[in-house]
Amino acid sequence: MPTTVARIGLLALVAAGILTFGSCSSTSAPHPTPTPVSVTNTFSPNDTTISTSEGAPYGFCDFWTGGPTGCGRKTSFGYGPTTIVQVYICLSGEVTDNQCSQQPAVTGPLPASMLQDMDTRLAAYQGTGMRLLLRFTYNFGPIGPGSMDAPIDVIAQHIDQLAPIVLKHSDLIFALEAGFIGTWGEWHDSTHGNDSASAHKVVLDKELSYFGGVFPILVRTPGALIQYEGGSLTPPAGFGLHDDFYASNATDANTWNPCAKPLGYCFPSFTTPQLQAYGAAVSSTTMFAGEYGQVYAPLQTCAALATYSYTYHAQSITLASNNPVITELENEGCALSIYNRMGTRIELEKTTITGTPAPNSQLTLAVTLANTGFGRVIRPRPATLLFVHNGGEVITQIPIPLSSLDLRQLASGPTPTPETFQFTVALPSTFPTSGAVAAVLLIPDPAPSLTSQAAYALPLNSVDANHTPVFDPTTGFNSIAIFNAN
Repeated sequence: MPTTVARIGLLALVAAGILTFGSCSSTSAPHPTPTPVSVTNTFSPNDTTISTSEGAPYGFCDFWTGGPTGCGRKTSFGYGPTTIVQVYICLSGEVTDNQCSQQPAVTGPLPASMLQDMDTRLAAYQGTGMRLLLRFTYNFGPIGPGSMDAPIDVIAQHIDQLAPIVLKHSDLIFALEAGFIGTWGEWHDSTHGNDSASAHKVVLDKELSYFGGVFPILVRTPGALIQYEGGSLTPPAGFGLHDDFYASNATDANTWNPCAKPLGYCFPSFTTPQLQAYGAAVSSTTMFAGEYGQVYAPLQTCAALATYSYTYHAQSITLASNNPVITELENEGCALSIYNRMGTRIELEKTTITGTPAPNSQLTLAVTLANTGFGRVIRPRPATLLFVHNGGEVITQIPIPLSSLDLRQLASGPTPTPETFQFTVALPSTFPTSGAVAAVLLIPDPAPSLTSQAAYALPLNSVDANHTPVFDPTTGFNSIAIFNAN
């Protein structure tokens, strides 16, 4: 018997003459004409950012002696676990980072056994939800003759050897810090004369030839990057910055110094404000990552650090419980607030659904989002709209093109402007005619090997009217609306 018959009842149908007895024929009640709906759902910010490998505070892992299960997921001051992990890969030996400077000088090609072990260790991060901030180095400090790097021709040979392995695992790479040269691979105090424009060019030419367009390559100072670009203040494509003394003195340890001859460059006609403006421009087109160096009151009040971080669109900053800067921020009462805004934080504010929720009909969705993070969405992430029936069955999946929903358009700032994305979808003939339907937004990672993994999906950092988080980490689904089919 049709559902409408059961609902109305036999006696009513008999009285209406629709169903008769003593005859070989009967007439079924027509299905009611579907009713258009207009449903609006509003949301509030989640108290805690859901860490994402798109951009977040980063933890630290000792590459040769640790691993994703032992050291990758850091927590601190209420934030965590992290999904960005910095790894220094010592090329002097398969040793803990603190022993890297104690190894013999590297004068030839990397051994095949090291390359194989590196491949295995990188593969271990697959499926963890983590992405890696890589830096290759021959020492781990401190500054001095014991912290040897390698001759530039040896470095060039090593980049050739390493490139196939890094590219094999490129989906897992958040960014590559240029590395190799100097103490900590930080492009200063080279023991082989590599603090020069020519040596810098060798490394960046090699890295760009292999990794350009694959993931960002981060250079330690704007001056080195400007020199590589022939003195231009136009930010180059593919290169970002890593500031390893972030907001920690007046020049962030020469980050904003236009003339740093010991670092291999000098632009007497440029000013510190010009380099700072250049750094801000780079951060708005590629990526800016950093590490706190020391307590520095002028830039580390809650308000000052927030302003600084919005200026440079901080995509990832170190999360370290033993760092005195973090302790200072905790004493000021804003450590968690600062961490929650590091990197990508997209909040869902409102959704409106209009149309007819019935087979072969159409629905129009308007989704209002805001970026409250210091950073932004870096990668192009085409989304998929799913409809889930009665909390279980996925009815259909509809790809949403970037032209209709591109989260990279959400700019960051202290007072972010919400943006509404609108798109219309056609419903299939199998769309239900009753029951509750949830509209779900899945924003998968665009990397081929990670697209199907929920751990790499982008969360919306909001809760619904019942204070239930929008994001489900087990599926990667963001539940953005609920309505009734008809």
